[in-house]
Amino acid sequence: MFLGILLVSVLSVRTEIVTAQNLEKVRIGMPSLSLSFIAPQVAYARGFFREEGIDAEIIRIATNVGIVAVTTKEIGYTTAVGAGLRSAVKGLPLKVMMYFNGRPLHVLVSKPELKSLAELRKKVIGFAGYGDSTEFMLRAMLRQAGMELEKDVQAFQVSGSGQRLQALLSGKLDAAIVPPPFNFEAESKGFVRLVSAADVFETSVSGLALHVDTLKEKPIQVRKMLRALLKAQTFIRNSKPESVRVIAEWLKLEPRIAQASYEIYVKGMSPNGIVPERVLESDIERARKEQQVKEAVPVGRVVDFTMLQEVSNQLGMK
Repeated sequence: MFLGILLVSVLSVRTEIVTAQNLEKVRIGMPSLSLSFIAPQVAYARGFFREEGIDAEIIRIATNVGIVAVTTKEIGYTTAVGAGLRSAVKGLPLKVMMYFNGRPLHVLVSKPELKSLAELRKKVIGFAGYGDSTEFMLRAMLRQAGMELEKDVQAFQVSGSGQRLQALLSGKLDAAIVPPPFNFEAESKGFVRLVSAADVFETSVSGLALHVDTLKEKPIQVRKMLRALLKAQTFIRNSKPESVRVIAEWLKLEPRIAQASYEIYVKGMSPNGIVPERVLESDIERARKEQQVKEAVPVGRVVDFTMLQEVSNQLGMK
């Protein structure tokens, strides 16, 4: 009997080793642990990557560094598609393949005594860094009050949403742009939500972008990645209790805040990974003007949903 159990155990271990050896290693860059990037974490936690033969390594890496890493092929993908699109507009060989949300989830929160955007003049405001999507969200927010980032406020770069929240709570910042669940934690302590990025900034900032060579040379891998992430989005939409649990464990949240974060995510998610071309054209035009790119940039040069639509159809999604 013992020998039988031992043989079964050995065979199970051997099977696991063989399975692991058959998986394709893929490195995915993620700017921070935040709700915006929950889809890859769900794909990892629920085994959707492994189902597709992918051994996913999710790496926390600052947005600008992640863009460089994809461009030099040190990592295969980045989830920072806002920066990926702007980099592609500028001429880097990157392409956006999928969006997780239709609009950004970030909000600008401030100290309790600051009740309006106008009161932020000369104050210290935290964002992830120049080149990150939070820079452009913050610029759009400040324009609502007739202010400019460098001229009217003190811009302070803090990479990582959790670190920005701690800097805000400790008094190092007067205000900060953060995604859920970090804004909920700040608001629970009396900090004020001044404006939501979705009100002034239409395009999402999270999804999947890659080097154009990867699309040409590894189309099977790209399809597997897209399939796993679409499965994750479907799971999030249809399996609330389990999704809330993943959010709570990954971001170390109280159940109440995890559930509120889930509701925000589902409300703004793109189930099929696609955003309207009108939105993309607007985003491209904004990026072109901000980076002083003179030539027109067609959507097809920086975004390609063709493979995503194929995979979506295979999964029976609409």
